[in-house]
Amino acid sequence: MRRLVLIAGSAAVLTGCGTAAQTAKNPEPTATPVHVRQADVGDAIALTGVDETGLTGTLRLAVKVKKVIPTAVGRGAFENPRKGERFVAVRFVLKNIGSTAYQDSPTFGAKVIDATGHGYDPTVATVTAGRGFPRVVTLLHDQVRSGFIVFAVPRHARIVAVRYALNAGYATELGQWHVR
Repeated sequence: MRRLVLIAGSAAVLTGCGTAAQTAKNPEPTATPVHVRQADVGDAIALTGVDETGLTGTLRLAVKVKKVIPTAVGRGAFENPRKGERFVAVRFVLKNIGSTAYQDSPTFGAKVIDATGHGYDPTVATVTAGRGFPRVVTLLHDQVRSGFIVFAVPRHARIVAVRYALNAGYATELGQWHVR
């Protein structure tokens, strides 16, 4: 009986825990309204986040969606989308325009939106279009880094927007680029 209780308790604890990717996919609701800044692909949007001390306004990035590749090709023999899906690759350019260092994973703040309004989170894949971002990017003031973020979407989905927010997607400012 004691083992059964221990096993049941362990299972309850483990099922309540998720990976960082799951947490990024399903963030806790926030009472703070999101300010959406709109642009077209090729334009930069200045976004603000919260720095490591909790201050808002010192962490600022100019974020540009440079290019959207609607049907990207996986780099390796095992990097193919699942049946019925395709890869969409988005090239982001990040420039630190704030007074504090940016240190985060750019992947968790990105999402693509289809014509029905459904959002898709990034997937782990490399594509022939170019290099992705490292797991963690550090940018000091005026430093720039670019890379592709890859999304697996249904084969027939029409991507109409790319969204990005700092702080792994939790910042109150959101950039949205219209894909034409």
